[in-house]
Amino acid sequence: MIKTSTAAAGLALLVFAAPADAQQAAEDANAKFDRILDEATTELFQIAPIYASMLSVSEEEAGGRYKDRFGTPGIEGYNEMEALTDRIEARLETLNVDELTPERREWLAILMSDQQVAEELDTIEDETGYYLAGSFSSPYVVTQIGGAHVDLPQFMTQLHGLSSQDDADAYIARLEQFDEQFEGVIELLEANAEAGAVPPAYAVEGAIRNAELFIEPSAEENVLSTHLVSKLADLGIEDAEGYEQRVTSAVENSVYPAYRDLIASLEALREQATPEAGVWDIPEGEQLYNVLIRSNGESKLSGEEVHELGLREVARIQGEMEAIFEDLGMTEGTIGERLIALTEDPEQIFPNTPEGKEELLAYVRRLTAEAEEVMGEYFLVTPESSVVVQPVPEYAQEGAPGGSYMSPAEDGSRPGMFMINLRDTAAQPKWSLPTLTYHETVPGHHFQLALATDAKDTPLLVRQMASSTGFAEGWGLYSEAFAKEIGLYEDDQLGDLGRLRDELFRAVRLVVDSGMHAKQWSRDEAIKYMRENTGMERSDVKTEIERYSVWPGQALAYKTGMLKIQALRERAEEALGEDFDVAVFHYEVLRDGGAPLDVLEERIERWIEMGGPAPELG
Repeated sequence: MIKTSTAAAGLALLVFAAPADAQQAAEDANAKFDRILDEATTELFQIAPIYASMLSVSEEEAGGRYKDRFGTPGIEGYNEMEALTDRIEARLETLNVDELTPERREWLAILMSDQQVAEELDTIEDETGYYLAGSFSSPYVVTQIGGAHVDLPQFMTQLHGLSSQDDADAYIARLEQFDEQFEGVIELLEANAEAGAVPPAYAVEGAIRNAELFIEPSAEENVLSTHLVSKLADLGIEDAEGYEQRVTSAVENSVYPAYRDLIASLEALREQATPEAGVWDIPEGEQLYNVLIRSNGESKLSGEEVHELGLREVARIQGEMEAIFEDLGMTEGTIGERLIALTEDPEQIFPNTPEGKEELLAYVRRLTAEAEEVMGEYFLVTPESSVVVQPVPEYAQEGAPGGSYMSPAEDGSRPGMFMINLRDTAAQPKWSLPTLTYHETVPGHHFQLALATDAKDTPLLVRQMASSTGFAEGWGLYSEAFAKEIGLYEDDQLGDLGRLRDELFRAVRLVVDSGMHAKQWSRDEAIKYMRENTGMERSDVKTEIERYSVWPGQALAYKTGMLKIQALRERAEEALGEDFDVAVFHYEVLRDGGAPLDVLEERIERWIEMGGPAPELG
């Protein structure tokens, strides 16, 4: 995140044409801006090599070798990242914004968009003594859904490339660093606990359970060992036995001790953990949630206003569902009860067997392919890379959401990946899968993030920061509605109910997230509300509610982002009339990786003022 004043951020959005006599100065300012971004990107990769591996960038772009390192662990590493942010800010403040090209002004606005929120989060850290080092600026660094015990194995098996013997050596080197990485996580966990920020009791118990399950197999049978061993033949490594011994030793002597230390630390926190679900229960928790609404939800609403918006949206969506249920002859019971009946319909459930799971995957792949066939009519450009559908690894299934997406590699070595959770196929009934697929793949996250990967003329750091939570999840939910608009649910009323159920699910999120964090609801109250209003499987509801509990405000981004993008489109349609072209609108929304919602609004307003022109594409 880049911090700057709100006034500067607004100034950066102005379209400015430099006079001829200022041309040389403008060139100097633009070159300086480009250099700052190049240097900042390289410094980021050096401080956080894991990002370089996630994007699969070259060693030249990363400023040197990175694939055998993780970066500085613990509080020191967290402070290193904060210091880098401050250095980049100081460099950017030396620029004369008036001398930048309009394109670079928008890039600068993207980098600066969350400055005020970042400063407020820094203030909370200073006042409380805890670190907002968890996912989505959460104070909980280890939970049932995330933390090193989940994230590092998933990174090693899915994002650490294995295409050479050198990659295999780097893989083992990283495993040998698990112990020090976990020491850093434990340092943050215990510092936050001392400052009064302990995860809820069920999050602590869930993290312990996940960690224990991960180290239950022998070291040679652990997924971190078998993943590498399964690749040795393809890598042409002659000393396969030697590599098997090395990776097993790394798991036995670094990975497993790291997990045992984490388990011991979590067990020591059991007495401090409370059953309270909301972040209000920690120091400055109420203020923290208000800031996280703006950070994660990209909304200026208060917790109470979020709650009221959610209740209104729930009522509206249930009204649309009622009409379909009546058409289907399903008129008995509440909306939730009727959704439960559909969810439990044996005809809609794939067998919870290896064969049934493969059948489910085949169905999702077919839906993706069918959607890809028609998108050329509605998008000026489509992604160069493909998207593959894979199950969430078994070791991560317990706390993982129903679906998630990972971007393609920058160098094209890895396609986009839709990871679907097959822990229990009953939680993924057939009628719900079209909407999940369109959200995660086409035209949802795959189009958004893969097109960002393709936009090589836009600086990498800008493209990464453009995909803010509110924008990314708002686009995913917008895509679900757009699929309905273009006929992908035609003659499929159950699938359309799945779409509405998922939109209802996101509206319910507004209610339960604000309920837990602003209105002090218990976990059970939130579970009851979601179960009654969505008809989802109780086990799935429990997973979702516990996720919102430890990632305050993240679940708001879907609905608030969708409403913003839809409002911008409505504004453009009204202003442009017959000149409005939805394909051009989509291009403006997604170009350069998208934009945080405040910057996106300025972008679309400028486009409307220009008359909604189509771009000149090469």
